Amino acid sequence: MILSLNIKNIALIEELSIELGKGLNILSGETGAGKSIIIDSLNFVLGDRADHSLIRHGEKIARVEVVFDDINPEVISTLEDLSIEIDDVIVITRVMSEGRSICRINSQIVNLSALRKVVGLLVDVHSQNEHQSLMKASTQLKILDDFSPHTQKIKEEYQLELQKYYEIQANLEQYSTLEDRERAIDLLSYQIEEITKAMPREGEEQELINSRSRYYNFQKINQALTYASDYLDSGMTLGALSLISKAIDELKSIETYDDSLISLIERLESVEIEVDDISQTLKEKLSSEGIDDINIDTIEKRLDEIRLIKKKYGKTIEEIENFLNEASERLDMLLNCEKNIEKLQKQLKESGLMLIQKAKALHKIRHESSNRFSNSIVKHLKDLGMTNTVFMIDLNFPEDDKDILNNLTINGVDKVEFLWSPNLGEPVKPLAKIASGGELSRFMLALKNVIADIDDIGTLVFDEIDSGISGKIAKEVAKKLCYIASARQVLAITHLPQLASMADCHYLIEKREEQGKTRTGVTLLNKQNSLKELMRLSGSKEDSQAGLNHAKELKEWADEYKKSLKK
Repeated sequence: MILSLNIKNIALIEELSIELGKGLNILSGETGAGKSIIIDSLNFVLGDRADHSLIRHGEKIARVEVVFDDINPEVISTLEDLSIEIDDVIVITRVMSEGRSICRINSQIVNLSALRKVVGLLVDVHSQNEHQSLMKASTQLKILDDFSPHTQKIKEEYQLELQKYYEIQANLEQYSTLEDRERAIDLLSYQIEEITKAMPREGEEQELINSRSRYYNFQKINQALTYASDYLDSGMTLGALSLISKAIDELKSIETYDDSLISLIERLESVEIEVDDISQTLKEKLSSEGIDDINIDTIEKRLDEIRLIKKKYGKTIEEIENFLNEASERLDMLLNCEKNIEKLQKQLKESGLMLIQKAKALHKIRHESSNRFSNSIVKHLKDLGMTNTVFMIDLNFPEDDKDILNNLTINGVDKVEFLWSPNLGEPVKPLAKIASGGELSRFMLALKNVIADIDDIGTLVFDEIDSGISGKIAKEVAKKLCYIASARQVLAITHLPQLASMADCHYLIEKREEQGKTRTGVTLLNKQNSLKELMRLSGSKEDSQAGLNHAKELKEWADEYKKSLKK
């Protein structure tokens, strides 16, 4: 439901804020007051093409914000998929300047596609020029399926079987032709053999690199070991061990004079032992150090093998092992192809028969519900003054089982088209080809009454749905709008007092001249002012008692009808 619509610098609107209520919200006012501008603004923030001519004269930026609440689970899931922070309300903002527009949902910038995805679940706008979605076969099929509560279960069963059927087909396609299989077997066998022969063990490459480094740096290593050994114990008086020993002797000569020296002597003796052990280890390493045990040619060859394997089959041992396992499985499958193909073909045939059965069951329930749906639409259209209208649904379904399997889609095999003849004696034709704007508006009103209990969209907007009607039919249109509004929020622009009398919230749109500028304003009418507006819409003078009485009668009639809906 829309909580508020805030508009700034759109056409005649300098700044305007409308807080909408539950039920039926009616906008009325003189022609040219700016009612259509409000709808244009709403369409803009909901994702329509940015028309820069709408920016108010003398301004550089226009801004529209709409706030929704009563967020359904599907909206929440969509916001989560888009990584948009979820709050108690959804605030959608769109700013337009010369050359660009910026969209935000809950302060997060989004592209137009994401914006439309979210608002499509929140609000539906119906004007005489905006019924494109109704013309799409996919939309018509969805409307028909939503009408029948039993369709979804059969549809889900069909879709599960379709997924299974496609998976079997994909497995079969892996076998390809005999020539391709033989070529694949040769390649896989070569790859498996190459990997098996040259497969490196964990850490082997680094060990080889270290050995190669020792080989090419042997002289430097040997020299460093020799110097280190000599510095510790070269037999010379300047060796570390000799110097430590001399230091110990000196301190021992004076320890009787200072007891604190005893701990220092003990520490030096420990150091002497440690240095002596290091010296012995260095001598042993120096005597054993050599490069005779290193075959540099073997090392280089093995490193080349490992790097070739890594280049061809994976950067890590884990990746190479995964490649080897997949290749082995694929080879096993190809070597046993005849048996596997026979098994998969049997599975495909069984799945195909089941799929045909599910597609026929889906078609049957659609056919049954299409008759009930058509009759309901016609009934409502007749209430709306289209007494000679004919409406039917063409369900094109293949007669041959082979054709069924050749025309599979995620939604079944049916091709759906709404057919309509609004005038007596005319043949039915596709809805998209013959319906006028006014006829489509009334068709949409009939449709919304038929599916009022199954449509999850919280807000419906009707722009001048009363075009070309009056009198008794105007009352029928008002009743149908009211019926829809009993379960959701409806926003409608009207020139008819019958529709306006049904308003739960009635807004007057006015054009005023202030400080040399023309501005559009909106006022939420109280009961008394709403009666005055009904009088104006009826063509009565402001001081006409008869006009006031007629306005009161309309409100009483509307109130009585609303009460009847609650029984």
